[in-house]
Amino acid sequence: MNPRKNKINVLAWIIIIGGTIAVVVVSFILYQHTVNLLTGNLRQRIESIARTAVPAFDPKDIKELQTEPDWQKPEWSRVVNQLLAIEQSHIDILFAYIFRKDPNDPNQMNFVADSHSINPYANTDDDPTNDVDANRDGVIEPDGADYLQWPGQDYEPPPEGTFRAYEVGPTTSKELYEDSFGRVITGYAPIVSNGETIAVLAIDIKADDFFTITRQTLYPFLSFIFFLILIILFLFYFIIKMWGKQLKKEVAHVEQVEGLVSELNKTNDKLWAANDKLQELDKLKTEFVSMATHQLRSPLTAIKGYASMLLENSFGPVETKARGAMEIIFQSSQKLVHVIEDFLNITRIELGTMKYEKIQFDFSSLVNNVVTELKPNIEKRRLKFSVEVAPKVNFHVTGDSGKLSQVVSNLIDNAIKYTPPLSTGGEPGTIRILLDRVKEKIRLVVADNGAGIPAATIPKLFQKFIRADDAGKLNITGTGLGLYVAKQIVEAHNGKIWAESDGPGRGSRFVVEV
Repeated sequence: MNPRKNKINVLAWIIIIGGTIAVVVVSFILYQHTVNLLTGNLRQRIESIARTAVPAFDPKDIKELQTEPDWQKPEWSRVVNQLLAIEQSHIDILFAYIFRKDPNDPNQMNFVADSHSINPYANTDDDPTNDVDANRDGVIEPDGADYLQWPGQDYEPPPEGTFRAYEVGPTTSKELYEDSFGRVITGYAPIVSNGETIAVLAIDIKADDFFTITRQTLYPFLSFIFFLILIILFLFYFIIKMWGKQLKKEVAHVEQVEGLVSELNKTNDKLWAANDKLQELDKLKTEFVSMATHQLRSPLTAIKGYASMLLENSFGPVETKARGAMEIIFQSSQKLVHVIEDFLNITRIELGTMKYEKIQFDFSSLVNNVVTELKPNIEKRRLKFSVEVAPKVNFHVTGDSGKLSQVVSNLIDNAIKYTPPLSTGGEPGTIRILLDRVKEKIRLVVADNGAGIPAATIPKLFQKFIRADDAGKLNITGTGLGLYVAKQIVEAHNGKIWAESDGPGRGSRFVVEV
């Protein structure tokens, strides 16, 4: 097997296996984070319900309910009806009840009232019409789940949440637990009189439906992310395989051309045929790059969009650690989208499929909009910046505003990248935007006092994959396609674009006339 082809196959499988492991790990972490986040939201919700319900109770009524006979007092009826109103206020609330510390034993809790025990003896008397099915299972169990209570009863074992409510205020049970109602979480809130906690309100809320809905919502999302990333991985694998085949074809073709040139050096017709084949191969290469980048753009745009939604808390708050990783994903996908867009523009230009939708618009407004978009980058780099627009000049042009905006953005972004906060002379890094009309042309100048351009580089600066020689020293990344695309767009508008520089370290000026 060809060693180069073998390396390509190994690289492809490493990407597939490593990417799959990464997807599984990230999906598991995301699931755990979501469950913890939703559990926290559920705790805040029940704690808020308990805190909001406390003011409905009169501390005097609570103090009147001390012993079993007190259930016949009007205070008992008021308290029980208030608890029942809390229970019926929301479909997920299962039970509402009140405890107080035993006056003889501060480590024990006494029952005060609950939402079901308006008649504590309803389930043990001979009248079935007043029976209370407390846990709503259709079966009356007087000594079990439907046991009714009266004031002053000992409550064993005492819930630990009631003691914490006495000490620290509104709280919830530390864990979700199972009782006769199913999976439950309890919220506790103190009832205070004259600055002293006299009792604790407890509200049970069911959690089974909440987590079922959570799983129904989360699992499809995780599955979508999982398969989306797998598709991207297999697409990379496909591109690598195609790349290997293309390399093989190119090597074979070069060998064929060399043979034809050496054997038929004097035959013009065959040389032209070889040239046609080379052009056809270049066209196929361009079409392949167009297809590959087009296929990559959609999933990358989806990743960027979902990362943005997560950062905007569309699926709930994101923890600080997770937010940092999500911001890296968003920024990296944004960079990849820009790179892919550059390659798509190149292929459209070379295939002659670049479309221009020309309308009349104000070029000065376009420049101001681009400056507004890039202003955060300028401020981040701590650069001095000015926009100088000639007064009383008509800047209306007819052209494709979107593509001309891309040209202006590219030139200003390059100035930002290649201009350090302090120039080589110790002066502040400065960018000037000059807009004026010269005869029939609108002229835009983007000038800076940054890295400058070597004289030998300027004539070839607008070719593909050409960058200023100092880009490596400044640790600046890029494809070297931006200026080439800008030149094609400007010339399609019957305009001109060129660069000027006094040399390395002495800044540069990019001029556009349309």
